[in-house]
Amino acid sequence: MTKVNIVGSGVGGSGVGALLANAGFDVELFEKNSLPGGRFCTYEKEGFNLDVGCHIIGNCEKGTLGEILDRIGMPIQWAYVRKPSPVIHFMGEIIHFPRDIPKLNLPKEDVNGILNMLAEILQTKKNEVQKYDDIDVHSFISKYSTNPRVRALFALSLGVMFVAPDFQASVGEWIHVQRELQEKRSLGLPIGGCISVPKTYCKGIEKNGGKIHLNTPVKRIVVEDNKATGVELEDGTFIPSEIVISNAGVKPTVNDLVGRKFFSSEYLKVVDSYEYSFATIMVKVALKRKITDQKFICYVSGENLEDFAVEVFEKGIPEKHAMVMIPIISNLDPTAAPEGKQLLIAGAGAPTGPEQGDCNYEKWAEAILNSLREIFPNIDDDILWTDTTTPMDINKFAGKNGVVVGISQIVGQVGKNRPKQELPIDNLYCCGADTGSRHIGVELAGESALRLFEKLKNQNK
Repeated sequence: MTKVNIVGSGVGGSGVGALLANAGFDVELFEKNSLPGGRFCTYEKEGFNLDVGCHIIGNCEKGTLGEILDRIGMPIQWAYVRKPSPVIHFMGEIIHFPRDIPKLNLPKEDVNGILNMLAEILQTKKNEVQKYDDIDVHSFISKYSTNPRVRALFALSLGVMFVAPDFQASVGEWIHVQRELQEKRSLGLPIGGCISVPKTYCKGIEKNGGKIHLNTPVKRIVVEDNKATGVELEDGTFIPSEIVISNAGVKPTVNDLVGRKFFSSEYLKVVDSYEYSFATIMVKVALKRKITDQKFICYVSGENLEDFAVEVFEKGIPEKHAMVMIPIISNLDPTAAPEGKQLLIAGAGAPTGPEQGDCNYEKWAEAILNSLREIFPNIDDDILWTDTTTPMDINKFAGKNGVVVGISQIVGQVGKNRPKQELPIDNLYCCGADTGSRHIGVELAGESALRLFEKLKNQNK
């Protein structure tokens, strides 16, 4: 039985661990935090179940997360953004896209341009998507419309999907996820909070004889003669294994867990060149009563939207955030809030450090609340409390400077240029969103887990 050590219990780590354990591998997983899941974790506060991040899952059981659960025979329950379907709150109007395009008051040529662009996306064959990998979304949209409002609206969708600006985001990735969303129509969340997914994967590991260690930080991945031989814990304990899988991300694995001295200068140059996605700030709002029947709202401000889409954080903190993603969690999952109360999470972009913009996160949170006040003018009367999660909080919990995705899905970092799962050290692999492809957010990590399992499944002794 081949021994596998896994560092981290995010969806990539716990997912590949569950698959390997189910196939007969001896799996041992080490998680530094008290709960599994990394960014996909859930915690309790005063009877409310709060996800660490602001999530909405593109494909639920029909996507990569569900495929792993299906393969290990441990399904969970999902809730979907249906009846009502997702809406955009744009300058006071509720818009169902693309049905309500006329409400945007765009010139006819721009409307036709959008429809023609969407037709090209949906008609592109799967084996042809890669030809768009090195084209940025802004350049692509500009073929069909140069209207700043059109650009800003599509910048919103990229913010939700990739947490990256339109002048960098890859059309190839965008086409793939747009098509998959249209085909599967399974937008939603897991019942019981996002933690339900990695928690079930961890149960799958244990069901098949594996071990899960929480509150157990790994100090380093041990390398001898260019081969990973196991992990050393913070207390000095050495745990040997034939295979080591890091769910910590490519850069933290290379720079911290292994150490740069074990890699060539050429490889380090590539790793150093990878750019992260943007970060978000999440304001979790506990409400005294139910104030809306909506399940998922994307707020788009009509004020200086074009400037924000281009310059992102460079102009400082606005009075109202330009773009906010708002899943009304308890309308999807009634277990998220006490009976009669409501929970929503509002997530929006924020700088990770001063080099990106003003990091006064209290003011960013207030800008998000002001956007909520435009949607729900009397919301302050119903707020029990708010709980804000900043990029600094995410960094302490899950690393990578608190960014959302990790290595961004931008031109030059997708398709053939996506980081490889195999590191240039024998028996060492990275599994997570950094090495995932062609999906949104956490489903990248699921894809990475499925693909790494296929590479390793025949190595069991």
